[in-house]
Amino acid sequence: MIIDQAVSECEEIREAILHKEPPHRIREEIGDLLHTAISLCIFSGYDVKDTLANVNEKFGARMSALKKIARERGLEDLKGQPLEFMLELWHEAKKQSKS
Repeated sequence: MIIDQAVSECEEIREAILHKEPPHRIREEIGDLLHTAISLCIFSGYDVKDTLANVNEKFGARMSALKKIARERGLEDLKGQPLEFMLELWHEAKKQSKS
């Protein structure tokens, strides 16, 4: 199944990161995951361009919400913020978009 391939590709990315492989190797693994995601889209009967347009719109809206939350917390610049903090903001923005 294509889903199993996607899970496998995610594991390969995790392993590459954990083993501190060179950036080009990690990028290659991410490319494999993207290829698998495109295949999943096609075999599920979805138009790839429409799906990408939808995800870009959704990502843009969520990033805008994330930045708004950050500003409300007194942060004007997100550069240098820890990943955990950024994920916290992301989940909060996601929760707001679903309400």
